[in-house]
Order: sequence, then C-alpha cells, then structure tokens
Amino acid sequence: MIVFTVDASPPRLDTDDLARIADRLRRLRPLDSILDDIGDVIADQDPPAAEAPKLAERLRGDLVRLENVAVATGDRDPQVDGLVRQARTLRATDLPTTAHPATVAHLRRLAVVAEALLERLAETGTLRPCA
Repeated sequence: MIVFTVDASPPRLDTDDLARIADRLRRLRPLDSILDDIGDVIADQDPPAAEAPKLAERLRGDLVRLENVAVATGDRDPQVDGLVRQARTLRATDLPTTAHPATVAHLRRLAVVAEALLERLAETGTLRPCA
C-alpha cells in the first residue's frame, strides 16, 4: 500500500510577495467606480473626444475585472457566459479614432456590456449589488 501525505498548510509568503499583494490591493478601484465609468459614457452628453481613450482603457479594465470575478467564482449562468464572450470580443476591438460618433458608439457598447455583466453577476449572487 502506498500512502501519500499532503501538507495542508498554505505556502508562506515572503516580504516581496506581501508587498506586491499590498500594492495590487491599493490600486484596486472599488466596484462602484465601474458604475461611474458607465455613467460617464451613457450620459445624455457624449464624452469629449480627448477623454475617449482613457474611458475606453478604464472600461476595458472594468470588463476584465468583471470577467475575472465570473470565472474565479465559477458562475456558470448562460447569460453571464454570453456577456463574458461579448466583453472579450469588445475588448479585442480597437477604439475607432476616425470619427467621434464611431468612438462614442464603441464606448457605449463597452459600457452597456459592463453594465449588463455587473447587473447579472449581482442577480446570480456572484456580486453584491452596487449603489
């Protein structure tokens, strides 16, 4: 008979690991900030052209964060899966810069998917509702 033993203790973190983790936690934006980004894009007034690249970057980051939550928690809701696929497709698409209306349309698609994913994750109990 072969017996395997497993050490159940978690791996020890050195000071560099702890510093890296603390730094990442400090840079984490609250989930409510996703709502702020969405509101900046779907408001009645179009966002200024100069702000579009930064908004697109933040929305892409918001989508990555929501995708990571869905995957890490094992949320297998079909709507969540579809929204994650949409988010990945949109994130892979470059921000149009030829005409401001096309830029705003892309930003709004990013925002709508982020909002729908945030809401669905709250509905499935994966996230607590924000604001």
